[in-house]
Amino acid sequence: MQENESKHQKTVATESEEKRQNRLKRRKKLKYGGLATAVTVIFVAVVVLINVVVEQIGNRFPDFVLDLTTSNVYEISDETLDYIKNLDQDVEIAISAEESNFDGDTYNRMITETLERYQGYSDHISVTYFDTTKDPDILAKYQELYSGDISSNEIIVRSGNRIKVYPISDLFEIDQDMYQYYYYGYVDYADIITAFKGEQVLTTAIMNVTDSNPKSVGLIMTSNGDYIFSATNANYYAITGVQTLLDDNGYDVTTLDLINDTLDPAEYDILLLPAPANDLTTDSVKKLTDFLYNDGDLGKQLIYIADYTQSSTPNLDSFLKEWNVQVDASSVFDEGSNTQTVRVVAGNVNAPVTSVTTEADYNGNLANASLPIVAPLARPITELTSNNGRTVTNLLTTSETSYLFPYMEARENADDEAAIPDADTDATIDSTQATMEAATEAATTTTFDASSAERGSNAVMVLCRDQQSTGSEFIESDVIVLGSMSMLDYLLIQDSSYNNAEYFIGLLNSVCGKEDSIVIATKDLSQNSISTSDTQLKAIRTIVVIIIPLVVVVIGVVVAVRRRYR
Repeated sequence: MQENESKHQKTVATESEEKRQNRLKRRKKLKYGGLATAVTVIFVAVVVLINVVVEQIGNRFPDFVLDLTTSNVYEISDETLDYIKNLDQDVEIAISAEESNFDGDTYNRMITETLERYQGYSDHISVTYFDTTKDPDILAKYQELYSGDISSNEIIVRSGNRIKVYPISDLFEIDQDMYQYYYYGYVDYADIITAFKGEQVLTTAIMNVTDSNPKSVGLIMTSNGDYIFSATNANYYAITGVQTLLDDNGYDVTTLDLINDTLDPAEYDILLLPAPANDLTTDSVKKLTDFLYNDGDLGKQLIYIADYTQSSTPNLDSFLKEWNVQVDASSVFDEGSNTQTVRVVAGNVNAPVTSVTTEADYNGNLANASLPIVAPLARPITELTSNNGRTVTNLLTTSETSYLFPYMEARENADDEAAIPDADTDATIDSTQATMEAATEAATTTTFDASSAERGSNAVMVLCRDQQSTGSEFIESDVIVLGSMSMLDYLLIQDSSYNNAEYFIGLLNSVCGKEDSIVIATKDLSQNSISTSDTQLKAIRTIVVIIIPLVVVVIGVVVAVRRRYR
């Protein structure tokens, strides 16, 4: 009996021990399972926290964000950084669209990323999105400062009472050859985008609205209602391109009629006279003279652009003679390495490569002086001897191998083919290039022998200055003369391979005393591959090869040690 009881007790004890061991095992599993779960939760939380922190750091310190795109689409140039980091005025950037509209679209994301970087670099820049129908009060706030109509999908840049408004489409360059396919619905808009120029537009807009010394330009577009220049496609797009170039670089541009409007020195700092097709009247010449004289106070500038499309202009020539220059009735050609074939609205033309004056005040402050400045079909400008105290500085000159072709006869033979529409018509301007073709073709005919032509350097852009002393200071007025409308051709001034646009703006800034603007290259979107700089590669290699493996090893060692001693 006792023996049975003893066996029973042993059995019970064994079962109790087994249950106890099982409970210990379950507790151990639960302990490590809970620990594993806790580690996983903590790890996920840390990853989320790191992402949030990194995003905030990226927004606050944009330099920590790597741009791996081929064209550095999201990078901000050093020129822009220097400017916006030193901003001392508040700038509002408003987009008349809901922010959600920009999600999921590659091109719109370029805009939002760029805007976030601008905010990150300056506490003076704020960015908001609004719907024109849902937020009428916001729209009204900007509309009262803007002379045009603000609609949806536009970018508004404002500081104080100055405001600039751009369609979002202005932040992109499009393929002009492909545009017709988009127009007729054969391709999507995204298919014709070739470059991103968001930084260019935004930075120039910010500089414009924060400019403490804005300059006003009176663009003499018409004479008694008709275009003042020979209205070929090339001339029309050249002058509208110059208008945009001036506007983008902080100049307030107003179009004027030479006959019907007053050239008031109190309203305009600069006048722009683009290649009058016909001679000026004596009254018009007096208007120009009175503007530059400014009741004896001077301080004004006139930009005169000559061109091969002009007819005889004796009155205008007499005015220029008073400023000690003469524009000859010929075109400058060159050969060999001193000429380049450039694409302009009129087609491909051979253009002499020019040299910039060595005078520091007139060198244009070029960011990359190695890029050429070309002068397609430019008329040569000759300095005349006079004792009137006015000086002439050659700004751009061709090489010693250049020569002149007298084109006036060829030009006059083509005059009848040139269509000059009224300035107030909305019809497309006829694309007539008969004048240029006649001049270019004639240069290769037997009537002109280029091999025997006299060679020598020719000025194609000059500065005429009338400087007077008032006792305590000097005052001055200036006439800037360019030899060709094609030097500021619509396609040429947009081509970042040439310095034509940058030199023109840089020179004008220096002459009129305006703060230098920034010419920013567009970001080419034609390449989709990802490339990295050496610095970016080193950072990625350090993170992937060293930091991440090291973190994994440390975690493994900690776990192993904990398990070993438990």
